[in-house]
Amino acid sequence: MSDIKKKLEEWMVRVSFAEADATDAGFQITGGAADRKTKLALDRIRMVRSEREAGGPAPPPSPGAHAGAGVPSAAERALSVLLLDDEPIVGKRLKPALEKAGFVVECFTRPADAVARLEDREFDVVVTDLRMEGMDGIQFLEHVMAHCRRTRVILITGYATVEVAREALVKGAFDFISKPFKAHELKAVINKAALSLGHKGIG
Repeated sequence: MSDIKKKLEEWMVRVSFAEADATDAGFQITGGAADRKTKLALDRIRMVRSEREAGGPAPPPSPGAHAGAGVPSAAERALSVLLLDDEPIVGKRLKPALEKAGFVVECFTRPADAVARLEDREFDVVVTDLRMEGMDGIQFLEHVMAHCRRTRVILITGYATVEVAREALVKGAFDFISKPFKAHELKAVINKAALSLGHKGIG
């Protein structure tokens, strides 16, 4: 419970910075340089995150993996990513950049199709837009967490609020990234998720 409180405090500060045009990982600076107070708060956030990641539990072994069976370890195999956004241009723009980084990416524009795909396989990371027709990102997050507890879910949102952060965190989201963002910013967040799963990441 204390860990959840720490993460919630971190997210609340980050959202406040995003709304004020300041930044931390996943949020883009659109204004001038942050003042001293903001910088100190960001340093504290990074320290809390580093401590949490350093002391986190070891990830569970991959299904079916056995010592000496010739199955690649989590660190060796490519990270699988499901990207869901109802704007086709998002997938077309991001997929090549993520694949170039070494991730295996599947893109979907309809939540129903993404849900059906999750019935066939489990992904390491799911990146989903928050606002979509038929099923929003929070509902999709709930579905993923109900069926794939090991999967890390990253929310894409242009509506970063404390309420959204709190709900997403409580329901199991790993992180979220605020629009507009660049491909390298999303890669950085996915890389954090990869490291948390025991993958070697992309350096």
